Amino acid sequence: MAKKDLRYYYAKARKEGFALVQFNFCTAEQLQGIVRAGVKHNAPLLVGTSEGDSKFLGKAQAVALVESYRKETKLPIFLNFDHGKSFASVKEAIEAGYDAVHFDGSAYPFKENIAITKKIVALARKKGVSVVEGEFMEIPGKHSMVHSGEAPIFSEDSFTDPAEAKEFAGKTGVDALAVLIGTVHGVYKENPRLDIRQLQEIKKRGICFMVLHGGSGTKKRDLLSAVKTGVVKVNISTELRVAFTKTLRETIEKYPKEITPYKILPPSILAVEKVAEEHILFLGSANKV
Repeated sequence: MAKKDLRYYYAKARKEGFALVQFNFCTAEQLQGIVRAGVKHNAPLLVGTSEGDSKFLGKAQAVALVESYRKETKLPIFLNFDHGKSFASVKEAIEAGYDAVHFDGSAYPFKENIAITKKIVALARKKGVSVVEGEFMEIPGKHSMVHSGEAPIFSEDSFTDPAEAKEFAGKTGVDALAVLIGTVHGVYKENPRLDIRQLQEIKKRGICFMVLHGGSGTKKRDLLSAVKTGVVKVNISTELRVAFTKTLRETIEKYPKEITPYKILPPSILAVEKVAEEHILFLGSANKV
C-alpha cells in the first residue's frame, strides 16, 4: 500500500473527484479551529503558513503544533510552506520539518524560476518532503484582505499557458503547479469567474497535480467545476482571517472589561471551525482519511 503522505492524498483526490483545502494559519487558535473541523468530519488536513505567518509564529513552532495535533487526533495533517519567495526561505522550511513547500518564483524570469525550483526539488527529495509546489504566473490581489473595489481584470494572455505549464513541470520535476485561471488573492465585491476551458487545456498537457490559490470569495460552482476538472487543492486564507478577527472585535466590544484571553478567544476559534467545516464539506474531503 502506498505511503499515506500528501502525494497519496493528492492522487486520491484526483481519482475520487474531491479537493483538499489548504487552510492557512498564523496563530495556535486558528489552527485549533481548523483541526476541530477536521476531527468532526474525519478529513485529511492540509494547513499552511506563508512567509509572514511563519515569521510571526515561527517555523519550528508551526511544525511542533501540527505534529502535536497529528499525534493527538491520529488524523493525517500536513504542513505546507506557502508562497516562499526565495531559495533561502524555502530551505529553512524544509530544514524545520515542513511536509510540503511552495516556491513562488513568479517574480523571477521563467528560466531563472526553473533553475531555482529545480534546486528546491532536489533538496526536498533529499530531505523527504512529499510535495514541492511551483508557480510561474503571479496570482493577483493582496493576500488576506477584503477589498471594497472591483477585482483585477484578466486579459487572455494573463492565465497560465498550457505549453509553459508542461515545460515548467517537466524541467523542474515539481509535484504540483499553482495554475492561474481567474482566482485572486483576497475577497472582492465580486471575485472573477474561473476559466475552466483553460484549466482543461492545462490538464491535457500537465504532468503534475494542479492546485488553486485565492479560493476565498470564489464562487462555489466555479471551485467545484475546477475540482471536477482535476484540481486537487484549493487555498483558503482570507475567509478564515475575516472570521477570526471579525468575531474577536465583536467579542471585545461585547465584553470590554474582560482581560482573560481564554475567555475572549473561544468564539473566534469557533468561527474559524465553521468556515473550515464549510469548505471541507463542499469540496468533498470529509471522510476521506
